[in-house]
Amino acid sequence: MKKILVLSLLMCGCSGYIQNENGSENIKKLDSKPSNCTMLYKIESDVSVYDRGDALRYLENRISDQENPGNAYFIVSERMRQNPSAIFGPKNTFILVANVYDCPDI
Repeated sequence: MKKILVLSLLMCGCSGYIQNENGSENIKKLDSKPSNCTMLYKIESDVSVYDRGDALRYLENRISDQENPGNAYFIVSERMRQNPSAIFGPKNTFILVANVYDCPDI
């Protein structure tokens, strides 16, 4: 029982466990819809993680895996869904929808 308690306490502090891959660290998150960029496509991601930062890195990794990844994205919508059956893992699923752009100035 002690091992399960220790394991669950360790897992609760696991934010920041998704790392950038395939150059996704070069993709820029935009704070507003850009005017001088070409929109390439819309992408949706959902991932069960402990914090929003990991959800954003997961989205950036998904963008970098696309055939035409672009170099910037703008979040159009985001929501969180609870995972009621999660016992030892993340209690929430982050659902992000973003427009991906090719921006010449970034």
